[in-house]
Amino acid sequence: MASRGRYSQPSDGAVFCAFLLLLLAVGFVIKYIWWFVGGAVLVGVFAGIYWLAQKMEEERQLEADEAAEREFEMTRRAERQKRWTLIGDTRAIYGEDGAAAMRKITDDPEIDAEAAPAQDDSPFAQLATTSAELDALVREKPSAWPHALFASILVQRAAPLQSRLRDSELGFTAPTSTVALTPVHLASTVVTLIDEMIATAHQLEGFMAAPAFMAAFAGKDGEEADPEAIKHIAHRTMDYLERFMELSERCRALPVRSEHVDIVADCARMLDDPLASYREFIADFVDIIEALPRVLTHATGPVDMGSLGLYLKIDDKRHSRVLTRLDAITKS
Repeated sequence: MASRGRYSQPSDGAVFCAFLLLLLAVGFVIKYIWWFVGGAVLVGVFAGIYWLAQKMEEERQLEADEAAEREFEMTRRAERQKRWTLIGDTRAIYGEDGAAAMRKITDDPEIDAEAAPAQDDSPFAQLATTSAELDALVREKPSAWPHALFASILVQRAAPLQSRLRDSELGFTAPTSTVALTPVHLASTVVTLIDEMIATAHQLEGFMAAPAFMAAFAGKDGEEADPEAIKHIAHRTMDYLERFMELSERCRALPVRSEHVDIVADCARMLDDPLASYREFIADFVDIIEALPRVLTHATGPVDMGSLGLYLKIDDKRHSRVLTRLDAITKS
């Protein structure tokens, strides 16, 4: 007797039941077809509403971020204007371009010699341009020496980097190879560079917000400022500048095809933003130190010179444009 296979043919009754169920299902669909259509329409409408709501929320958040950035920039400029006013800087009246023009018109060495106090006779700290002058600041401790010491180290560290900083500001490219990167490799490299820049900015923010940073200027338990601590934080501050500069140079060294030059240009602009912030910070700090003899000579108490900070910002629009371009070239 032959054994029955594992899968047997369905009986006539089973076929009839399946056919009957199919007819019932078709009849159910025909009867309630508009329910299905209506449900699909409702799902589509709800999906569309959800997408619009998400889009509106993104636009609202973008507008809020841009408004906050504008307000912050206005506050920062107001603080700078206040500082210029307090130190008697002509830029407070004529603006940066106007002040430069006025200096050319009124440039008189004899007047300048009469107006400016002699460096040797001044009881206030002045910028040190050599190691010997740095040692003299620490040894003699004239008024405001901690801030002059910090600013002097920033200036001395920045001086030999000026050529490289100018290249970054100009967006000067120097490809290290004649073999252009593939779109995928270019996208990966650019995203990595920008991510490193953002991570470095966060590290710098944490460094300058550390209690030990400001404690170096104030001293501990009412003691005087610690010169070695000030030197240390000044050098570390400039170490971060060199990290940003190296990222800019790595970006501008990328060998790319002609159709991808705009990506490197936007990347270079983004990576120069922190360096531009450093340039402004150091220039503002130098302005304050150089104005101390004029400001403090007749002061009878504490003088509010306004707030001075190293403000790093990221151009969100350029960042989005770079990411959009990278996405386009890797999909093409």
